[in-house]
Amino acid sequence: MDVAFEGSKSLDSRLRGNDEHEFDLLQPALFLIGDPKQAIYGFRGGDVHTYLAAAEVAERAPPLSHNYRSRPSLLEAVGALYAQAGDAAFVDERIRFHPVEAGGKRDDADFQRDGHAAPALTIWQAPPPPTDDKGKRKPWSAGTSRELATQACVAAINAVLSDARAGRATIGGKPVQPGDIAVLVRSHQEATRIQQALALAGIPAVAAGKQSLFATAEARELHALLLALLHAGDDGRLRAALATVLVGVDAQGIDALEQDADAHRGWQQQSLRWRERLLRGGPLALVNDLCAANGERLLGLLDGERRVSNYLQLAEGLQEAACDALGLHGLVDWLGRRIAGADANDETQLLRLESDARRVQIVTLHKSKGLEYPLVFLPFVGIGRPEKSPGRACVAHDAAHGRRLHWKLDLPEAQWDVAAQEWKREQRAEDARLLYVGLTRAEHALWIANGEFFANDKTPLAAMLRDPARLAAAGIVFDAASPQPLPRLSPESDAAVPPARVARPLPPNDWWVYSFSQLSKADAGSETASIATLPASGGNDEPEVEVEAATDDGYDARFAGNRYGVALHAALEHADFGAWRDWRAGDDAPANEAITIAEALQASGYTADGLEAGGALTTRLVGHTLTVALPEGVRLCDLPADQRRPEIEFQFALQPTRVDALLQLLHAHGVVRERHGFGLRARLQGLMTGLIDLTYRHDGQWYVLDYKSNRLPAYDAAALQRAMAHGEYDLQALIYTLALHRWLRFRLGDAYDYARDFGGIRYLFCRGLDASRDDSPGIHAQRFAPQLVHALDALFGAPPPPHAGEGWGGGTTHAEYPP
Repeated sequence: MDVAFEGSKSLDSRLRGNDEHEFDLLQPALFLIGDPKQAIYGFRGGDVHTYLAAAEVAERAPPLSHNYRSRPSLLEAVGALYAQAGDAAFVDERIRFHPVEAGGKRDDADFQRDGHAAPALTIWQAPPPPTDDKGKRKPWSAGTSRELATQACVAAINAVLSDARAGRATIGGKPVQPGDIAVLVRSHQEATRIQQALALAGIPAVAAGKQSLFATAEARELHALLLALLHAGDDGRLRAALATVLVGVDAQGIDALEQDADAHRGWQQQSLRWRERLLRGGPLALVNDLCAANGERLLGLLDGERRVSNYLQLAEGLQEAACDALGLHGLVDWLGRRIAGADANDETQLLRLESDARRVQIVTLHKSKGLEYPLVFLPFVGIGRPEKSPGRACVAHDAAHGRRLHWKLDLPEAQWDVAAQEWKREQRAEDARLLYVGLTRAEHALWIANGEFFANDKTPLAAMLRDPARLAAAGIVFDAASPQPLPRLSPESDAAVPPARVARPLPPNDWWVYSFSQLSKADAGSETASIATLPASGGNDEPEVEVEAATDDGYDARFAGNRYGVALHAALEHADFGAWRDWRAGDDAPANEAITIAEALQASGYTADGLEAGGALTTRLVGHTLTVALPEGVRLCDLPADQRRPEIEFQFALQPTRVDALLQLLHAHGVVRERHGFGLRARLQGLMTGLIDLTYRHDGQWYVLDYKSNRLPAYDAAALQRAMAHGEYDLQALIYTLALHRWLRFRLGDAYDYARDFGGIRYLFCRGLDASRDDSPGIHAQRFAPQLVHALDALFGAPPPPHAGEGWGGGTTHAEYPP
């Protein structure tokens, strides 16, 4: 129950209490404070009798005497209906209608038709049914009653919207829009009837309220499609899938499959391609393809946007379910179970589209409670329903015992009849309260259909319309126009409609985001023996070449492998290059640099017992790396800060590139000679991404530099050449070269020339460097031929047009280049 009181005083006065003793009388107690008005609605779970009993003993609250929702004329019209119904308006005479005054927020002139204040309440009178052979007239059947009411409702909505298009129907000075209109119905079946009739008239409408995604026609269509793909040899299931709105083969096309063997074979092959797409890319990929291929036709439907949204939302659910389902059969079972158990209160509801707010809202009377709409249409409140039977049991109010469950088998027939009649009376009372909900939702105007409908005399509306003359005197308009065939709603604008956009195809399966690491790990298509004995070490998610190391008495396994490589890269990335200018082998790290090295080691998980040894090793490696003389005669520690940038990330586009053509070009220039493929891919397409350790400029030329922490048997030129080939670092260097080349051309335009301005790449194998020597080992320098760089650039596809400018900013990197 929603609210309950005890005793002759109100709950509020008891809580206030004049003394402590009076408050103690309530201990222990449970107080439930709710909205009393909700207690009168059975569909909200309330018990009206509990509310009425509490109201008899509670202190009366100040009445709400003003209505701020509706126009004054509408309040008068609704008041006239309840005045005519009298005390029996709500069946239970303890519930009465209390007239209220207008709050001043709305004015009768707010809603205009043809330059005048529009009627607040229009009652459409259905034509009388024909007489039989004996001259008697029977009410319209239930089906015919709903058909007539539907036609009249759609005609009235069409009329007001057509007037709005012509500037003759306005609310607050603005033309009436479909979103200003609500049609209130009793059931989802009535909502579907109205929505379909509005669609035929070209009026956009949406059935608002909760609805399960799995109760839609789109869910059943996808289930039919999955069944057809699961049972590839079942011709009947294939035809069912083709007949869905998603695929869109009409009845004539389905019938033609009997005579056209080629067409039949073509659809069978297409279903196999759909199956392959689903198995490789998942349900979402398949549904995306079908929506894109049929998008122009689907979006041309009046509810096309809703359909496409449902297809894609269902596909997302199927994609998630595919993670746990056992193949296609599991997906079919999963979707079938969800359809069978569709519940309007489940978590998977229809997505509300932005365009829904611009459509006529079709809402059940139950869901409309607490809402308001500018214009409200009630087409079915004048149509009665067959009287329900309580069956074997019913819950009815008993004056002596309150709410009770009555069983037919436990009661004498006379007592059961009393209980059944009370139950039926409460059903009629609930209908009357529900009608009150519908009549009080409108802000500006109401429209009601009435006539000699099925069981009209048993509806709560009948008592309100007993004397039409009195209602007409209160300003209520009666309309007896017969429904006529309707033209489609005129468009809002007579401007030419632009042609529909053609849906672009989705990226092919080969589209991917590539990196050197990914390409190097792909199967090379050859049997190259590994000579690795030590784990790789390095940073930036790049594979390090693994080769047999020379005997080293100072070898410490803690500082080998990828973990230490990451720490070394971090130390070099955050180092203050200039602080190392005077460093010599055997020196400690400059003060602040020692902190940087320690932080880099700690970030890689080294604890106190490894910081001392690790710090000494890292100091030596960083010191030699930053002070060694590079082939162009400069040390990194001598480079000005504005002439270098660490850790530059790049991305550039890869247009469809055949792998065989790419390898042919690379082999012709001596790059990755042992590689004969990149896994199973026949082509590369997408984005190439990477992270360059250091980019710098010296004497007007640009360089790419990469740090390597590999332990090698030797660090002379031949050993480095073997290491570069074994780790395919030549491919990495070429990718980095192309990335910087494209960026420089984009930023500098005609002022840049690769042959003149690109200095080359530098790979520093840090463990082999010796800064005391002018010809230090451990340095691999290379510059790719312009022919290779330009040919690879063209093979990957044309980059953006040059954009001459200065500075490191812009382009495809996250850093700024020096001017």
